[in-house]
Amino acid sequence: MREADDDAHVQHPAPEPGQQPAAEGAAPAQPAEPTGPTGSEPPTEKWFDESWTKVHPLSPFVRGWLTIVGIPAIIFGYNWELWADIWQAWRSGELTAGLEQNPTPYLIGAGVFMLLVVLVFGGYVLSWWFTRYQVTDEHVMVKSGIFVRQHRQARIDRVQAVDLRQPLLARITRLAELRFEVAEGDGTAATLAFLKKDQAEELRTEIMDRAAGRSPASDAETAAGHSAGPSSPVDAEGADGAAPIGADTSGDHAAENADRGVVAPAASPVRPGVQDRVIAQVPVGRLIGSVLVGAGTIIFLVLLASWGLAIGGIGFAVSFFTGDDASEVWGAFGGVTFLLPLAIAAVFSYYNEFSSGFRFTATMTGAGLRLKYGLLETNTQTVPTGRVQAIQIQQPMLWRPFGWFKVVVTVAGYGLDSRSTLLPVGRREDVMTMAAEMFPDLQIPNPEEMFIEGLTGTGVQRGFTEVPARARIFDPLVRRRRGFFATPAALMIRDGRLSRRLTMVPHERIQSSSLHQGPFARMTRIATLHLHLPSGPFQARIKNQDLQAVKDLFEFEAGQAAVARRMTDRNQWMLPEELREFEKMVEQVQEEHNDDARAPLS
Repeated sequence: MREADDDAHVQHPAPEPGQQPAAEGAAPAQPAEPTGPTGSEPPTEKWFDESWTKVHPLSPFVRGWLTIVGIPAIIFGYNWELWADIWQAWRSGELTAGLEQNPTPYLIGAGVFMLLVVLVFGGYVLSWWFTRYQVTDEHVMVKSGIFVRQHRQARIDRVQAVDLRQPLLARITRLAELRFEVAEGDGTAATLAFLKKDQAEELRTEIMDRAAGRSPASDAETAAGHSAGPSSPVDAEGADGAAPIGADTSGDHAAENADRGVVAPAASPVRPGVQDRVIAQVPVGRLIGSVLVGAGTIIFLVLLASWGLAIGGIGFAVSFFTGDDASEVWGAFGGVTFLLPLAIAAVFSYYNEFSSGFRFTATMTGAGLRLKYGLLETNTQTVPTGRVQAIQIQQPMLWRPFGWFKVVVTVAGYGLDSRSTLLPVGRREDVMTMAAEMFPDLQIPNPEEMFIEGLTGTGVQRGFTEVPARARIFDPLVRRRRGFFATPAALMIRDGRLSRRLTMVPHERIQSSSLHQGPFARMTRIATLHLHLPSGPFQARIKNQDLQAVKDLFEFEAGQAAVARRMTDRNQWMLPEELREFEKMVEQVQEEHNDDARAPLS
């Protein structure tokens, strides 16, 4: 039996009587009652014991009602004209007359629907009965399955984020769903649906405390007496120790190391005893404006214009060759049948964007950044800032007159999920505050100016690179904006002309890198550098840069990323003696790196 490193998803058939189920991480075996008169048969291990807990009894109804509503919606969605026919039959009295004359078909239909309801809710009730969870010092484990049993477990020290989700009916019944994301996981590692909201919040806090390497008790003891930080850490250092974006918090020694090129990774901004403080909110008016001038509106207008041109062309062609009136052709091809699906798609797109930003609030807590949003379905995410792999600030072209930006993030386990949005729409000060929480120390003397240069600047000002003039044929529009700048703590990648983008990647989060150069790139002596990160909403890629500059960056990242990881990648669950050995190793690495940095100067 193989033990999982980070998260496990084990499936196996239900064990036959007298057999032990192949489950990893299960609770210690409980002796079974003797099965024979003499008790000579071997004992069996229970799949569940008293240490395993069921989720809330209302979970089957919270999960099942959406299926009951969704099945008719899907059926009628593919043939929406049925709604119009049923409504017309009801208004004309034909439906009532048919029911009175021959009720058998209607009774059969009602019986089939009731049978479907019983089967759906019965399946969810059985699923609830055979689903249990257990939280240990090291794992969150979920066992489920009726015919094929599943055992999922997530290591707490590898938890990247814990999300609390409340669909509409769950909000009414005061229930919530917990979702655990782990490093190197394929999808959500474990899901608890549903628990009481208060219980889910307590469990989330406990898991995040353990993932941060501290016990809830120690956090509660140090929480008293701490005051909230400033509203914008860009302007001043917070009372909790959060430094302005890129501020040098280690004094002259860190500045000296930065001059020598020595990496000193920023300390984790997640600290016990920090009171919750709101760092960003999205007003409803700004959210509506961003949705109306967003990408959805552009796509909708393009589709509408394409549809109009196509229908117009068909109408003129038919009228020219057949002599029929073009208006009749337009009426036949451009009626509600073609416009309604497009309108429905637009409504759903607008609703999703509006719901994902409605009452959006970002709060910095001792366990990490907490995001809360949602209209009918509310979501609460808790993302430890130390687990963020990279962030990207985006500014679409239509947002530029309003000074709006969007912040997305790469977190292991999220993938391309919409939960990767760190700030749906915000002003420059909101973005700088958010970036200050993610990167509290860029270790450069002018962090704010460099940050603004990355957001809106062009050319080689303040140390950013650009695409060489000899390669302008590859990037005629983006040449002067596409470039990078490496600080001792992170790599800043600037790109995009119509839609501006600034990507920031900590050195220790770079898993690997690769250099690419095609035949035309070799002719102009340029290359592209790919930085490999966990799956996320964006890629870290530096395109069409000077070959020598990219080679130097490639060598720099290969060495600095490894050193940074060795200094910061501490397992929170180390034993005391292991932690002391790790700290000694970090000191040794720092000394060796400082000696290597001084060697060329001697």
